[in-house]
Amino acid sequence: MVRLIQLKLAGFKSFVDPTTIQLQGQRVGIVGPNGCGKSNIMESVKWVLGESSAKEMRSENMDSVIFNGSENRKPISRASVELIFDNSLGKAPTEWSQYAEISVKRVIEREKGSTYYINNLAVRRKDVADLFLGTGLGGRGYAIIGQNTISQIIEAKPEELRNYLEEAAGVSKYKERRRETEFRLRDTRENLSRIQDVLNEIIQQIAKLESQAVIATKYNELTEKHKFHQAQVWVLKKRDASIVWKKHQSQVDKLVNELEQQTAALRKIEAEVETLRQAHIDASDEINKNQASFYEINAEVSNIENNIRNQNELLERSKKELIEIETNLTKNEEDQLKYSKDIKESDIEKISLSELYKIKEENFNALKSSIQLVEVQYLTSTEQFNQAANQFQSTQEKINLEKATIDFIHKTEEETNARITFLNNEIRNIDLTGQSELEEKENDLADKRLHVKNIESKIDENKSLTEDLEEEIDTLRQHQIEIQKELSQIEGEIKTLLQIQDDTQGNESLKSWTSQHNINTSNRLWEKLKIKTEWVTAIESALGVKLNAVLAQYETISHRPPASMVLANLNGSHPYKPKNTKLNSALDVIEISDPLLMNLLSEWLSSCYIIPKGESYKNFIGNLEQGEFLVNQQGDIFTKNSVSFYGKDASLSGILLRQERLKVLQEKFPSIDKNYKDVSKKLNEAQLQLNNYEEQVDSFNDELKEALNDFHQTEIEVEKTQQSIVYANERLNNITNEQNELKAKLTQIEIDKTTKSNLILNLENDALQLLEQKTSSEEIKKRHELEYESAKKQVNEAEIQLQESHFNLKIINNKINELINRFNVLTEDNSALNNKKDLAMASIDTQIIETLQLSLREKITIKDEREKILIASRDNLAQKEIDLRECEQKRLQTEQAVHPIRDKLEQSRLNEQESKLLFEQFQNEINESQFDEVVLSESITEKTTVKEVQELCNKLQEEINLLGPVNLAAIHELASEKERKGYLDSQVEDLTSASNTLEDAIKRIDKETRDRLIATFNEVNKNFTEFFRILFNGGQAQLELLGEEILDTGIQVTAQPPGKKNTTISQLSGGEKALTATALVFALFKLNPAPFCLMDEVDAPLDDSNTLRFADMVTEMSKNTQFLYVSHNKIAMEMAQQLIGVTMQESGVSRIVEVSLEEAEKMELAN
Repeated sequence: MVRLIQLKLAGFKSFVDPTTIQLQGQRVGIVGPNGCGKSNIMESVKWVLGESSAKEMRSENMDSVIFNGSENRKPISRASVELIFDNSLGKAPTEWSQYAEISVKRVIEREKGSTYYINNLAVRRKDVADLFLGTGLGGRGYAIIGQNTISQIIEAKPEELRNYLEEAAGVSKYKERRRETEFRLRDTRENLSRIQDVLNEIIQQIAKLESQAVIATKYNELTEKHKFHQAQVWVLKKRDASIVWKKHQSQVDKLVNELEQQTAALRKIEAEVETLRQAHIDASDEINKNQASFYEINAEVSNIENNIRNQNELLERSKKELIEIETNLTKNEEDQLKYSKDIKESDIEKISLSELYKIKEENFNALKSSIQLVEVQYLTSTEQFNQAANQFQSTQEKINLEKATIDFIHKTEEETNARITFLNNEIRNIDLTGQSELEEKENDLADKRLHVKNIESKIDENKSLTEDLEEEIDTLRQHQIEIQKELSQIEGEIKTLLQIQDDTQGNESLKSWTSQHNINTSNRLWEKLKIKTEWVTAIESALGVKLNAVLAQYETISHRPPASMVLANLNGSHPYKPKNTKLNSALDVIEISDPLLMNLLSEWLSSCYIIPKGESYKNFIGNLEQGEFLVNQQGDIFTKNSVSFYGKDASLSGILLRQERLKVLQEKFPSIDKNYKDVSKKLNEAQLQLNNYEEQVDSFNDELKEALNDFHQTEIEVEKTQQSIVYANERLNNITNEQNELKAKLTQIEIDKTTKSNLILNLENDALQLLEQKTSSEEIKKRHELEYESAKKQVNEAEIQLQESHFNLKIINNKINELINRFNVLTEDNSALNNKKDLAMASIDTQIIETLQLSLREKITIKDEREKILIASRDNLAQKEIDLRECEQKRLQTEQAVHPIRDKLEQSRLNEQESKLLFEQFQNEINESQFDEVVLSESITEKTTVKEVQELCNKLQEEINLLGPVNLAAIHELASEKERKGYLDSQVEDLTSASNTLEDAIKRIDKETRDRLIATFNEVNKNFTEFFRILFNGGQAQLELLGEEILDTGIQVTAQPPGKKNTTISQLSGGEKALTATALVFALFKLNPAPFCLMDEVDAPLDDSNTLRFADMVTEMSKNTQFLYVSHNKIAMEMAQQLIGVTMQESGVSRIVEVSLEEAEKMELAN
């Protein structure tokens, strides 16, 4: 058994701070003053175990268990409670038994709901409930006894008492299993019902698809023939296309040879053009070479001429530059002499300024020291003046403030008197005479309310009629759809049967033959026959092709028909009678009223006898005469020396059954059609009636809308009148109260006026004294200020003179430095000018110009020679261009002669390609037809034409079109539906088996539950009596079953305290009820001890003696169960091994104080 060792709360109700309670003993008492949050601990345990009722948590909703704030704390949005159990013995359910500790936790967030955790794994609420199922801690458990609920256990309904017994017996899990099994059984039965519905629909669909599959089969046969003949058309077209293709190929070859001849001539001329073009290129290269040589010598001549010109310009420029340098050198020497003189004069002036600066600096320092004493006197007198001025100003402001206050008081007094006058006038204007008008309007409102209810009752009545009529319309519409579906199905089946029966009339050639001889092929023998159902196959086998005989005169026929055919002539000859009386004649199973038709059948069947059902042919074969034969119900024919087993003929098989079915359907169709029309008529009438009802509803709604508007208008007027009366009374009371307040206010104003006037007189006296002090300090301040300003002016003048002297000294220093820099610059400039002068002298040389003029004359001679060579090259290039142009003209003429041949060749190739594409197209069509081309070629002759085969295809297409709409998927759908039916049949079998298994499981669970409950009932009854006697010190109590079946009957408690007669539970006192309930709970605990028990003030109604017995019993029971209880009783506190105190020092916030009594006793003994 698991044991609760720790309880953690955070944000749960008043436990806003994270709180951990260590549960060390088997008996843990929780104590504290009322309202401190003791019961919140009990409710937290109940909550974490899955409680979903906000009422049980004493809350409006489940979010209310989250701390909602206090005077000093804000609300929070999350709460959690966690229980930690010791599972070191592994007594927990199997899936959790491996854990030494088990944690159960519940967390709730505002507007998000709760989440549950076991060992920090998210689980469902059901998983938490399953963990404690059958332990007394479940939803219907007995281990959690709330405040004032101990007596409710004993007063519970019989069914609720049985729930406690089931929890003690541990059958809760059995009931849960039974409930889940019942759900599965219900689902299984629903699935079975749905599958059976689907199965019925599939059976109907199969019947419909079988008839469609017959037509689809014939359609496939005709389509296959059509495809074969169409493939023959492609073979013939391919043959024709092959001939055309070969013709175009020969024409292409001829044009290719002609084109090649012309192309060879063109290539020869192109070679000549290429030779001449190369010669032209060589001539062009030669002229480019000569031209480059000419340009080169011409450039050399130009360069020499430019050099000569540049040398002349350089000579003139050097002469001018030399003159300019001489001038600059002379000027620089003059400037250097001037700068040297200025530097000496500036040095003398600098010495004089330095001495003057020292004198002015000493004077400034002396004045600066003397001004400090004057400044201190000035600041002191200024501070004394400011202080006196501030005091005077403050007093003056207080006087002004008090005068303003008096003005405000006078103004307030005037406003108050004016307000009192206004209120007196308003009292006289209040209208208090509206009660009679209100009564009249209320009576009018009641009349209009009654009128609205009458209209609403009419609308409800009409709505009920409309709903009934709509339900009737839905029923009629569904019935109409079902009839229409049946009509469509019958009509389709009739059409299919007529088509199949019509197919037996023969092919087109036979129909043409019968038409020529005026033979009515619709007058068939099988149409006239009526045979017993079980013998239809036998007669079909016996008659064979004669069954399809045409009843007509055949004496005038000139030539035989193109196909096999049976004609029968009805005449007045005597019928043949069966000669063998030992056997049953086949004529006995045919019902025919026409004697002429009977004569024909007796001729054909006089030697045919039937074998009764279940008999063997061997029993009758010996009675056959020569030429006679037997036939059984399966259509097998027996003679003395042979047997012919019946095989269904494709065309005549089932023709009689089909005809019989056709007659039934044709007879049935008119009645169903009439029924459809009747239902449609009723549906239209009901729809008209519904429209009338809807129009009435619209009328009533309009009337109701108008009445409601009138009613609401009157209601608003009544409310306005009521509000005006209430407002008038409230206004009168408010005005009276306000007048009283204003009178009190006037009294207070008079008191304030006197007080403020006295205060102003005192302040004005103080202001006169402060004004005298301010005037005296102001004169002293002005005298010191003049002295300070005079000293400050002398210091400023001395400082200015000192700064001017310093500035002049700095200026002369800068001037000396500037003169020295200028002298140095002139020295450097003279050095540069001398260097430049040397270079100019060196550049004046005329020998270079004479050398360049000699070279120029030589280059001009070479230029003339190269110009003559260039002219000769240009003449040669012109001749080459003439030759190339003539040869190119000849090439163009030859190329123009090639173009017409090439165009013809391209056209011929296009024709050849077109015929090839046609050939390939027909080949692709043959390939796509999936027929063997060899077989197709063998099926046609050389004389076969495309037109003949195409006409045959068209004829087959007409036959296909005559079939009408064909469901080509019918064959596959039929197979699929049959396969699906087989699958559903197996499902029905499986579900039926599963249903039986589940029913057996429920019976087995009921048996196990019943056995456990009976044993538990007896044991609990015994324990209940025992504990009752202990707690009451005698008496008698027991549990009684109210019925025979313990699974669904209730349980009643009877109790007889000592010295009292038998009495009902309701007649017991509060303490007796509590003790009786305690005895019952402990009886349940003894049988099935819960991991722990919670009791909230269970001992409240008990006196001391009963509390002692209760405490002794709890102590005894705590050997197997952990008790956690709330109590105010000292005796109950004394039995606790651990006391947990709950306090609320901070308003709205609970805290814990833990005391281990065992540890306290040990400490006391040690001391």
